[in-house]
Amino acid sequence: MTLTSLGMPALPPPSEPTWKQAWDAALYGSAQGYLRSHPPTLLQAREDVLDLLVTEDPAELVLLGSVGALTPAIARALPRAEIRFDLQAGYAGTVLAGDWLAHVPTHVVQVDGDGYPRMVHVDPITGRERLGARLAETGVPQQVGRWLQEWWPVADRGTGARAEVGTARDAAWRDVVRNLGPGGRAIALEPGHVRSTRPDRGSLRSLGPVGTEAAVIVPDGSRDIVADVALDAVADATGSLLVDDDGPTRVVHVA
Repeated sequence: MTLTSLGMPALPPPSEPTWKQAWDAALYGSAQGYLRSHPPTLLQAREDVLDLLVTEDPAELVLLGSVGALTPAIARALPRAEIRFDLQAGYAGTVLAGDWLAHVPTHVVQVDGDGYPRMVHVDPITGRERLGARLAETGVPQQVGRWLQEWWPVADRGTGARAEVGTARDAAWRDVVRNLGPGGRAIALEPGHVRSTRPDRGSLRSLGPVGTEAAVIVPDGSRDIVADVALDAVADATGSLLVDDDGPTRVVHVA
């Protein structure tokens, strides 16, 4: 019998959603969802965010994600900047997505005992996991397997290896870039990894209001759920640059 990394049977009943479905529901579907009870947890160092923005010195700035929690400090550091939180088409200022993509829900896959990556399903009440279909089976979006093959060949890492599939993050970044007008600039400052630093067991985790990690990840809407971002895949999706000098690693796109 195929088991998950928690030692649980691998055949999910139909009522158990995939991780992406459960994460989506926790984020958007509940009146008590964590974004409605407290702001998303800021994963970036406050000083890194402020230093980056002072260096950029934008006249117009859109903040996306948890970085919005630093708005008062950002306003003090950039007293002449016009700060907003909605990105409109043709925007010619600077967009900072800070701990935004890390909150975008993803599919989760795990390699079974026979070496096949499978979709991971989860009970949204208990956090109990089970392995579902192999990636080539009917019902699994083809883009899941294609993305993993190109960016995170998790099967090469052996039984129990896990990965978060970055297709939704790539699409979210494409939407940001698509809304930039001439001269517009977008920066993604996210916890992340590249091909050479992918974690063997993935990075899915659950955080409380003060950033404490939960032992069991339960997508019930009561806690913040995050996973680190495949930064190289995000950059490639739009022809953006991956910048790793003079500050934290970040994705930068200039229209």
